[in-house]
Amino acid sequence: MKKHIVAKSKVALIVACFVSLAVSLTGCGSEKELTNSAEYEGSSIELTGSEIETTDTGKEVLRVSATYTNRNSEPQYALSAFAVKAFQHDTEINDLSDINGSEAALIQEVKNGKSLSVSYVFELTDESPVEVFVCTPTASEEHIAKAVYLDTEQSSSEKTN
Repeated sequence: MKKHIVAKSKVALIVACFVSLAVSLTGCGSEKELTNSAEYEGSSIELTGSEIETTDTGKEVLRVSATYTNRNSEPQYALSAFAVKAFQHDTEINDLSDINGSEAALIQEVKNGKSLSVSYVFELTDESPVEVFVCTPTASEEHIAKAVYLDTEQSSSEKTN
């Protein structure tokens, strides 16, 4: 009986060690570094640049350019394929994209591998760096791509156009 208890204890200890090791391995370095492009369910998007503009009402905005591609045979548009959000000072800034105006391409359907240039417009709070995230179009809005604009210390490959 005593051997049976010792054997169970050893098995439990081994299982605990493996679980602990697995948790530590998945917790360290498993977060994928986000790039400026993402794919999700047959669609892809690449953030290609940005520029500061002033609206008719005098608001400073950041126009973020992107290329949207739908590889599916069913038509889909960029606005439904990805959620795009922007942050300054770790706070989300207003999306002023006008799908009935300058950003109408966001609701233009494409299919079968066709691409389309689209843009998103965000209201700036100041001239500090803007983090733009591409998220899955789900309730969790998982971040799957990222670009930083207006950052004077960013690498030349990330600089705005």
